[in-house]
Amino acid sequence: MASYISKFDRPNITGRLSLLLIALVLGTAGCAKTRNDNGSGSNGGHTDSAASSSTPASVPPAAVAAGTPTTWEANATSLKSEDGKTMILACSPNGEPHTVWGSDIYTSDSSICTAAVHSGLITFQQGGTVTIELRPGLKIYGASERNGVTTSSYGGWQQSFVFKSAKTEAQVRAAEESTAVLCNTGAAIAPFEAGKTLKFTCPPNGTSGSVWGTDTYTLDSSICTAAAHAGKITLETGGLVTIEMRPGEPSYKGSTRNGITTKDYEKYDSSFVLK
Repeated sequence: MASYISKFDRPNITGRLSLLLIALVLGTAGCAKTRNDNGSGSNGGHTDSAASSSTPASVPPAAVAAGTPTTWEANATSLKSEDGKTMILACSPNGEPHTVWGSDIYTSDSSICTAAVHSGLITFQQGGTVTIELRPGLKIYGASERNGVTTSSYGGWQQSFVFKSAKTEAQVRAAEESTAVLCNTGAAIAPFEAGKTLKFTCPPNGTSGSVWGTDTYTLDSSICTAAAHAGKITLETGGLVTIEMRPGEPSYKGSTRNGITTKDYEKYDSSFVLK
């Protein structure tokens, strides 16, 4: 009887051990399935959490945001890129000023980092990261003094750039409507076209520039001073002025009006009037 019981007890023990092993195997398989469902296993999905990012694992997001290191001498022409392209650039600290043409819309051969200081995005001392957009060229570029940087006006150029940021958005829109000029900027910066009207923005607290004529002024006369002479603005307040280009006059007569004295001149090939 003892041997009979032993014969049947051993299979029961073996069966219980088998059931235990099966449970362990199923439990392990269940964990593996869970990992695969989360995209971490080897069958389907990403192999690790870094690979699931839209940024490649080899390029940390911070490095992408930092932008391409750019010298203060560098201009957009050197980037050799097409219109519509945007780029993130990093200007180093302790920069030195370089030449800039334009105001909010700049010629492509202007110093990018110096223009960024002019726009109020960075400082010479701290540098910083900026985003530019390349644009088609303009027939005229303005000039203004801001944040310790005075830019220069220019005529036609083949390519431009602007800064893309919430801070500069309104400034760029304003520059598209009207060209900023300094007090001594003459209308001759624009290509002459009889009958063409142009809008300019004169700065406040300006000083008087040279003007020849009365009501009709030589094209090389100071736009803002002529506007003050004509009573359209004052040099103290500045403001928006519109001129119309006209053919030249055989002579120009000076006068004193609104605290501004203009000069006589002989024949000059092109003129403008205030609208």
